[in-house]
Amino acid sequence: MASKRIVARRGSEKDLKAETVLKLSRKAKAEVAKLLVRNEAGTITRVRLDAGLKEVKKRLKVMTHFVRQLL
Repeated sequence: MASKRIVARRGSEKDLKAETVLKLSRKAKAEVAKLLVRNEAGTITRVRLDAGLKEVKKRLKVMTHFVRQLL
C-alpha cells in the first residue's frame, strides 16, 4: 500500500491579501520616512521628492485595492 502524502494547508486568500497590505504599508512608511529625512537635510531636489511621493501614492492605491477586497 502506498503511503499517503501529507500536504500542508495553505492559508486563506484573505490572509495572503492582508499580508500584502501590511507589506505595502511598511514599504510606503519607510519610503516617506526616507524622503522626509532627506528633505529636512536639504539633500533632495523638489523634482525627486515629488517623484518619490508619486511612487508612494501608487503603492497606496494598490493597497486600497487589496483593502476593498478584504472587506
